[in-house]
Amino acid sequence: SRSVLNSLQKTLDSVPRVALRDERRESDQSPAGQQSEETLPTDSSGRYQVSGEIARGGMGAVLKGRDTDLGRDLAIKVLLADHIDRPGVISRFIEEAQIGGQLQHPGIAPVYELGQFQDERPFFSMKLVQGKTLATLLTERKELADDRSKFLSIFEQICQTMAYAHSRGVIHRDLKPANIMVGAFGEVQVMDWGLAKVLSSGDDKDDADVRESLGESGSLRTMRSEGSHAPDGSKTMMGSVMGTPAYMPPEQARGRTDRVDERADVFGLGAILCEILTGKPPYIGQTVTEVYQQASSGDLAACHQRIENSDADGELIEIAQRCLAKDPEQRPRDAGALAEEIGGYVQSVQQRLHQAELDRIEANTKVVEERKRRRILMALAASFLVTICGAGGSWIWIQRKDAA
Repeated sequence: SRSVLNSLQKTLDSVPRVALRDERRESDQSPAGQQSEETLPTDSSGRYQVSGEIARGGMGAVLKGRDTDLGRDLAIKVLLADHIDRPGVISRFIEEAQIGGQLQHPGIAPVYELGQFQDERPFFSMKLVQGKTLATLLTERKELADDRSKFLSIFEQICQTMAYAHSRGVIHRDLKPANIMVGAFGEVQVMDWGLAKVLSSGDDKDDADVRESLGESGSLRTMRSEGSHAPDGSKTMMGSVMGTPAYMPPEQARGRTDRVDERADVFGLGAILCEILTGKPPYIGQTVTEVYQQASSGDLAACHQRIENSDADGELIEIAQRCLAKDPEQRPRDAGALAEEIGGYVQSVQQRLHQAELDRIEANTKVVEERKRRRILMALAASFLVTICGAGGSWIWIQRKDAA
């Protein structure tokens, strides 16, 4: 992309270069460019400066860059050099950019531009999200019940974001806590739309082309998924089956692409809620193979038991278990329906808390009023006694006077 400021320098004596205060905080997980495994691409126009690699997946690498015209940091996803001659992968890469560019919602990082670097590899630039992943925040809890209301509020925002995506005919297919970013100012964004699919197309051929091109080396590796807390089965796969085994619905694990729709994302949302309530994903195993076998067979008995044993109330447990139903028909139809249920639950909790606060205030008021009544009665009693004593003393004095 051509640098506008470089062009304007020909007509302006001084080109403005506004720089705002850095928004990053010490508590943020601010993506820092790491040394790339290959030579970083260059922008011949001079507009984008690339400083390192943030993540690498089957199709592309995410780089940390800077837009020199606007003076802002951003993320740049570029196609890997190995795929420059693979039309199927290139098409999928462009589709990811187009999907991200058309999903305009506060809960989705916006795509700014689609372009090509000097070596003709396509790239798209997008917002660089600062903050921590939901996976990190959940790991930092000392107790499962800590900040549950905050995590439920985050979960409600995730559901609202996915409700918007579903309304546009897009499914994510890789929902998990590691793909949710929570910013320093409370913003919640659903990340990593590399496996997203437009349902209206009704064509699974593109997925097959990508799987064939990527082969078994297509596992997604990011700074988030490669963390020390990431267990087996929690990393995205793009081999014969696309998705993350520990959070994957049975129909997706079996490769039944004809049955993967919005309810597959509802299962993923239920998996996130499961981890909020129990601290663990739906499927747990010692190896990726063991986790994948549980996912493909829909072995959810242990998962439902963990949710049942959590200290959450019955309504929330029932919502989580329906989202994680083995049969897609038993789950909420889409994220919009789930968002309404969660919103209603959160509202009912707030109402109960509000009513409990009113009851507490009323009880305290009654206690205070009872104390006032007691003080008044004691004061009246004391006044009566003083009056009686005074009258008695006066009568005695008169009697003595008459006797004298």
